[in-house]
Amino acid sequence: MPPHSTAASPPHVRCARRRLWRLALAALLLTGCEAPNMHRSGIGESAGHDASIYDELHYWPLQEPAQDDGELCVPASLIGLADDPYGDGHDDLWSRLRAGYGLGGRVDERRVDQYIDTYSDKQRLFDRLGSDASPFLHYVVEELEQRNMPLEIALLPIIESGYNPEAVSPGKAAGLWQIVPGTASTMGLEHNGWYDGRKDVVASTEAALDYLEELHRRFDGDWYLALAAYNTGEGNVQRAIEHNRRLGKPTDYWSLPLSRQACNYVPKLLALSRVLEAPQDHGISLSPMANEVSVVPVEVNKQVDLHRAATRAGIDSRELMSLNPAYKRGFTAPDTSSTLLVPAEDKQNFLAAVSGQAVGNAPVVSAHPEHYRVRSGDTLRAIARLHQTTPEALRSLNRLEDDRIAAGQELLIPADAIVPPRRFPTAESVALKNHGLYTVKPGDSLSQIAKRFGTSTQQLAALNTIGTGSTLRVGQKLKVRDGLARDPAVAATATADGRLRVSYTVKGGDSVARIADRFNVAVKQVLAWNGMNPARPLIHPGQVLVLYVEQKLAEARKPG
Repeated sequence: MPPHSTAASPPHVRCARRRLWRLALAALLLTGCEAPNMHRSGIGESAGHDASIYDELHYWPLQEPAQDDGELCVPASLIGLADDPYGDGHDDLWSRLRAGYGLGGRVDERRVDQYIDTYSDKQRLFDRLGSDASPFLHYVVEELEQRNMPLEIALLPIIESGYNPEAVSPGKAAGLWQIVPGTASTMGLEHNGWYDGRKDVVASTEAALDYLEELHRRFDGDWYLALAAYNTGEGNVQRAIEHNRRLGKPTDYWSLPLSRQACNYVPKLLALSRVLEAPQDHGISLSPMANEVSVVPVEVNKQVDLHRAATRAGIDSRELMSLNPAYKRGFTAPDTSSTLLVPAEDKQNFLAAVSGQAVGNAPVVSAHPEHYRVRSGDTLRAIARLHQTTPEALRSLNRLEDDRIAAGQELLIPADAIVPPRRFPTAESVALKNHGLYTVKPGDSLSQIAKRFGTSTQQLAALNTIGTGSTLRVGQKLKVRDGLARDPAVAATATADGRLRVSYTVKGGDSVARIADRFNVAVKQVLAWNGMNPARPLIHPGQVLVLYVEQKLAEARKPG
């Protein structure tokens, strides 16, 4: 393009010039090249819906491919002259996103064009996108830039969940990145009664990007194959490649015999990226989105009541909960550090509010909480008085809107409440008072007992040296407490030199420095024992670290 001065030209003139250059170059490309004979699987499927349906339903029409109109389109990404109505800088986040596009190579234009037609002229849908993505898009873009990954990947959560961290599919996939339970476990995302890491924006984004990078390496640097594997599973993609290879056919993404969903996955992403690249060419007026941090992760080192902390910090509690849907009970888990997302402008107020909770009246729940089963005639005030706590604490802890309770309902009791010597004690309170032993009752199962005491079936079985499928006898005594078993993340065995070899399972919010401090060892020792790179000492939830500690220190640091 010949150089020209824009200093004296108004913005609308500069935009007109850019459009003219794009049209001229498009004409050259169209007259100088023939359309390639590309793979066309999936062509001919009909949308079967009017555009008005999408406006009425207010959801992304990602499953309905549009009818091909036979017109050839040269997308702006192939010309390389994306129109930027917001200026040449990156004050607008959409502009920054477009500048980081990096997916290239051969593309089946017909398959992409189907979805360009689907997205075009859907103004209400893009208005909804801007609203739903705005809290998290900047964070995801920054994470991708730090890893030097194509920024089109920041649009995947639109296809997966509509940028809704609370989204759950019929197939049990959850969160922004729609991660299924089995994959979550492989990724090291924690899932327990308090917390679902798939709905944690920070943890799930890190896990999803780690997984995509690994798939990118496995498929020899081919992002299209990596994206398909993310959608349908790496085994399915590998089998499709081997099938084509045996038949002497191409093994690129566009040629593979994949499921309909996997065949449409990459075209949807590319179509969406192109509509966002030049929205005005597709009947969309895209509202600017400020290129600034809107939410920030904050680490807390104790259990936090999100509703109470939000109120004290002057944050709408519904907003804080919507940013942190991973915490299923409205509390962070006890006896561990956690990471929370808070509005950037409220960070200091939130930290002050959290630190103030230590001297406030916020109810605290232990790692093995006491339960009380409501009986006929009970009132919330009477239960509070029985446990020497307050109705307010019970309401907050159990997310009750008022004092109404029902017979058979189970209530969590604050950790600092009193377990009374009452006439009708709960089985849990008896176990707590009876040296950590629980007496099996009719109808009990190992999984039910484990859930009641805040542990897993495997840990409870190991504690009692029985199998997870063992039949329980009425009257049988089971251990529900035992030294280091109070913390399922820690297992220890003695070594010949008198130290303890500790296997520590990393939890959400842990860092190497925090773990080293807990066990009174040096960070460099932790790195050396576990063969970690000192320049990039990364850990993830579920990872097991080995540490060697003095027995006295280990005993002193048992959680109790």
